[in-house]
Amino acid sequence: MPRRRVLTARELTLALLHRQSLLARGSMSAPAAVRRLVAVQAQYSPSPYLGLHARLDGFAIEELERALRRGTVVKATLMRGTLHLVHRADHAAFAAASLDQLGRMVRGRIKLPDAEHERVVAELRAFCEQPRATDDIRARSRELAGPPIEGAALDYARVHLPLVHVPPSGAWRSFGKFSLVLRDAPLPSPGEGAAALVRAYLAAYGPATREDVAMFTGLRLGVVDAALGDVRQLTDTEGRDLLDVPRAPIPAEDTAAPVRFLPRFDVALVSHRDRSRITTPTYEAFRRGVPNGEVPAAWIADGQVAGLWRHRREGGTATMELSPLPGGSTDGVEEEALRTLRFLEPAADELAVDVVYFGPP
Repeated sequence: MPRRRVLTARELTLALLHRQSLLARGSMSAPAAVRRLVAVQAQYSPSPYLGLHARLDGFAIEELERALRRGTVVKATLMRGTLHLVHRADHAAFAAASLDQLGRMVRGRIKLPDAEHERVVAELRAFCEQPRATDDIRARSRELAGPPIEGAALDYARVHLPLVHVPPSGAWRSFGKFSLVLRDAPLPSPGEGAAALVRAYLAAYGPATREDVAMFTGLRLGVVDAALGDVRQLTDTEGRDLLDVPRAPIPAEDTAAPVRFLPRFDVALVSHRDRSRITTPTYEAFRRGVPNGEVPAAWIADGQVAGLWRHRREGGTATMELSPLPGGSTDGVEEEALRTLRFLEPAADELAVDVVYFGPP
């Protein structure tokens, strides 16, 4: 048996940053970048835009909004029951894998006989062939299924049908109620969908452990194992088995890692069960104390989370507020902070950067 390559913590960090276009900004289109990232978390509308701004040269808000209007990029509840933006070409496979897993979980709570379940799903499918407000889908689910579905009426539709959000949901400043519609593209089998999802994850976030893959995809470990196919076997200095797609790049340890500002819920910050390749114990301890599963906006320096950020606008002045973490680097931060602030507030007359402590103790 050939000896496995042992990767250092630095190599793992650089591999993630390289595949995330966080070492050097890319020149690809917004839809291509979404596809490279597998999926971009979208429960907070501005986050996908800020995430692409951090990764791409010349990214414009209108480019992603246009892709959503055209359906090149779609917004849907997928992995882990979380809202994501995904490329149209990947939606069917990811939906097949994710809805199979989520549907099993919901059916475990809602005791409908198989025949009744099939009837309800079929009628909901017909109902959602036209765009429907979420309140209407919830009401129709209750009408069809009765008391057993109470409390999970909208979820029942979302985890059994490949529903996508109707624009303007997903737009830069789109908040509040939205509509859903059936994306009636044929779905592959759950196994085929899982294989596509797992391979895409490893290409964008690997090398990774089985647990890392399961964390991001929301799939059970047994499903992950069955979906692996032809993978490269590696290990780290702690002896953990790592998986990767064959011939995927791993930058040299002396590669420089620049400052980048990442938004709330950025996929690079949530993509592994063990996030030590990009986060720090201080950040993780702070994050655990934030309510509602919030993933705070952060900047990375030399490949690690070095501080938290937020911005405010008062009159004609927009200010980027920075809260460095203990031991985090601030070298080169101001230039990148101003770049991000200019993207957020293009109409501001004046831009400022201020260090204001609001991070962890």
